[in-house]
Amino acid sequence: MNALPLQPAPANPTAAQPGEPSAGPVQVWIVDDHDRLRGLMADALQRHGGVVCTREFDGPNALLSALASRLGPDVILLDVQMGELNGLDALPAIRSLARDTRVLMLTTCYDQEWHRRALDSGASDYLLKTYPIERLVESIRTCRQQHPAPRRAVRNRISHPRSHAAPAAPAAPETAAEPSPFLRWLRSFARN
Repeated sequence: MNALPLQPAPANPTAAQPGEPSAGPVQVWIVDDHDRLRGLMADALQRHGGVVCTREFDGPNALLSALASRLGPDVILLDVQMGELNGLDALPAIRSLARDTRVLMLTTCYDQEWHRRALDSGASDYLLKTYPIERLVESIRTCRQQHPAPRRAVRNRISHPRSHAAPAAPAAPETAAEPSPFLRWLRSFARN
């Protein structure tokens, strides 16, 4: 599995010390075994100010290699289900290599046991890929500020696999009249 570079991270003259959130844009790495999904997600995130997707990986092994050789980003978006090694199994190793990096688990279908396991293994949040991109950006920014939602609130956020209820906090307003291409593409998986 290979790491796929996107763009160099912008210079950050006000870089924070380890364990503190950086002062510049939120640095995000995406780990998902679907090439097209990674690209769409990276493009969608790049359009939101303050979030910079600097690397993509097609699996946990490539991510673990990168983390072993350099500092991690502010946030890693980690797919739950992947071919070689799933995100849940990789999470403890990721947390040990990148203690100051927040991990958001992403999934296409909700499973209560995976949800519990992800949070117990150190994930900051567990989100459905079908949620609006604004919800993902909100969670990324919250995690970056080192203020993850309390576990009880996170556990209660997703109550049913088909539920797309608004989060407990007010959601960001929709910026477009129709869903983004990324969201339409994700919804096509839910119908299949």
